[in-house]
Amino acid sequence: MENGLVRLERAEAARFRRVARERCKEGLARLFLRQAWAEFSVSVGGRLHFRETENARAVRAYCAMTVPEFEGINARQKWANWRSIPRNLHGRLPRRPCRAVDLCSGVGDSTEVLACYLPEGSEILGLEYNPEFVRKARSRIYRDAQGAPVKAEFRVQSVLEAFRDCSGKRLPDASVDLVNCCGALAVNFDESAIGSLAAEIFRVLQPEGLATVDAPANCSGKERMIRIFSRCRFDALGSAQSCFLDRFSQICFRRGGP
Repeated sequence: MENGLVRLERAEAARFRRVARERCKEGLARLFLRQAWAEFSVSVGGRLHFRETENARAVRAYCAMTVPEFEGINARQKWANWRSIPRNLHGRLPRRPCRAVDLCSGVGDSTEVLACYLPEGSEILGLEYNPEFVRKARSRIYRDAQGAPVKAEFRVQSVLEAFRDCSGKRLPDASVDLVNCCGALAVNFDESAIGSLAAEIFRVLQPEGLATVDAPANCSGKERMIRIFSRCRFDALGSAQSCFLDRFSQICFRRGGP
């Protein structure tokens, strides 16, 4: 017979899938076709090359996109966020309002998932380089699991700079409970940039704070990301994947020593 823990885990997994279907209504096949068409449209004639590991080139490509183009390119990631983020956060967040930072927040798709699954009363700061994406993200309403509005603010900046709030003030050391990143580190950052980013994430996180970041789903890709974050005194707690076919996963780290 199944023990109580297994039944509980299966019930939570079913709840995550139900919420995902309710919040992200487009089917996976349609999302894949939408993304494929969007990628073809922006890549035809060599107009944009956004899958660049050199961050400056990737940033230039994303800043040249319109909001609808980005929403098409990000369609599969939006679907994946609703499945990987809650699996990584389940049972690991403190039972109190949290302060979260959402890196490379785009038009707010990952922010929407965080708002749903963070404890009631939590606050989110999204950092995104493209001002048009930030304008779109600011126009949305973010709600928690009970439907209440969640405070979400957004700032235009590079995530490779010191993290700052909307007033431009540098975030204090050890002031954040969670730093999240979806669909960026695995594609648009080289090892040096990821190391710099990991150090800044460590600075702003409280002791025992969490970092959930994307990585390739293959073993070598995960091991590389874990190795980089381990150098900055992070402990890997586990990883989550939207489905077994997904080429990317999200790793959950806990901030280690002082």
